[in-house]
Amino acid sequence: MQFAVPYSPNLGDGVISDCLAHALRSLCPAAEFSAVDLSGRTDFGEVTVRNRMLLINLLSRLPRFVRQRLVVARLRRLMARVAADWKAEVKQADLAILGGGQIFSDADLNFCMKIAGASRILRACNTPTVVYAAGVSRNWSARGAQLFGELAQCDLRFAGLRDKMSLASWNEQMATQYENLPTAELTRDPGLLARACYGQGKPSSLIGIGVMSPAILTYHGEANVQIDATIDFFGELAIRLADSGHRVGLFCNGAAEDKAILDELAKREPLARRAEIQFLDAPTRPIELAQMIGGFRAVVAHRLHACIVGYSYALPIVGLGWDKKVECFFQSVGLSRHFLPASSLDAAHAAQVVEAALAEGIDDVTHALVIEEAWLGAQRMLAAGLRVANLPPPQTDHATQVGLAPGSTESS
Repeated sequence: MQFAVPYSPNLGDGVISDCLAHALRSLCPAAEFSAVDLSGRTDFGEVTVRNRMLLINLLSRLPRFVRQRLVVARLRRLMARVAADWKAEVKQADLAILGGGQIFSDADLNFCMKIAGASRILRACNTPTVVYAAGVSRNWSARGAQLFGELAQCDLRFAGLRDKMSLASWNEQMATQYENLPTAELTRDPGLLARACYGQGKPSSLIGIGVMSPAILTYHGEANVQIDATIDFFGELAIRLADSGHRVGLFCNGAAEDKAILDELAKREPLARRAEIQFLDAPTRPIELAQMIGGFRAVVAHRLHACIVGYSYALPIVGLGWDKKVECFFQSVGLSRHFLPASSLDAAHAAQVVEAALAEGIDDVTHALVIEEAWLGAQRMLAAGLRVANLPPPQTDHATQVGLAPGSTESS
């Protein structure tokens, strides 16, 4: 079973869960997989926080200690509501997987409390547990670190982090505090298996520009974002690419706040009257997001899993940078030159980078190595969690055996 946020309105999290399930079933065809949403959702489209953007805008204006008190009060009610259901799921599990996604992040103790609650149940049930392909932020408060530390009391058999920054953050904030933890290692994001999981994309000949709400970045402390300028950037880039003869599709990963920005751009006259620019319907399921992205000619996005899914389909990708996790991914696949830091988000420059990415394409050898590392990471995690000496190779035509040793780090 998996503890993550598989039913998040940001469908990139659902892609992670689907691809993890696909990997486990490929490695162990008889395996049964279930996913528990740390936010208490049980299906897509379920609203756990009403008027979310209004609430985020309000919280972002409050002092941190006030925000924490409000969030903690709500999360205590949530944990009381879901505890019995989570325990029932854990009792049936041979292995609990925490991850992937950026779940070890302390935004007003949100994930801290959720993971602590899950850890207490896992400890009570003595369930073998692994951390897999998780992101770790270097933003833990003292209380947040204490809550995440509940995990150290579980039967933790494997710790896999999805990038070098997360590995360093884990070692600094967790491993140095608890001697009994397994040595952490790098494990690729399972979203890299999107093509293997979902099959071919739906061809559109569009360059996809992923639109997202800048307000989310501000709330999570990832950047000091100029909201109007950021929204303008998406539109200006679309027009520049259209002026160069490309067909462009603006899309989002499904979250309501991102869709609101997409809808706002669609009303702007310079964009609305351009036949070369399309505004794509927001996906409602991870497979819709993945197959939409898989049909693009190239992907330009800040949302990490728009970039990861694009790379899975061997598409040229350009990353827009307001936080380190996107930059780390581009570094790990040897595409730092196609990552644009927030300080250089100029539409004219971005259009030039897109043209360069299209001309260059994706290196086949590096791509094969990266996908194989994703398979091997899942294999190592499962073998360690179940204490199985050897697992057969994945039952899939999409995996390639290239001789990487267990424990191999990311491609450069």
